[in-house]
Amino acid sequence: MPTITTKKAGTCRACGGHIRKGEEAEFSAELGLAHVEPQCSRGPVRFRPNTRAAACACGTWVKAGEGRLRLVSDAGAQGGGKRWAVDCASCVS
Repeated sequence: MPTITTKKAGTCRACGGHIRKGEEAEFSAELGLAHVEPQCSRGPVRFRPNTRAAACACGTWVKAGEGRLRLVSDAGAQGGGKRWAVDCASCVS
């Protein structure tokens, strides 16, 4: 994973701590930001903030700040694309 200098503040995917603007962080489009310390950069994804309300695949409406985000890739004929999907609490467990 590449180490970047952040252009805006964010949340660490492993510990949930605050990553400030201008701080170095590990970044991946699928996983998100993490502190460069080994416990965060190698740790599992536990905190990926959902900032928008959306519907889960099961039809349940998920409020902003709840649920878990998942990156969905589509390798279609036009080159495909990526989008974020949100899973409700019952679909995550």
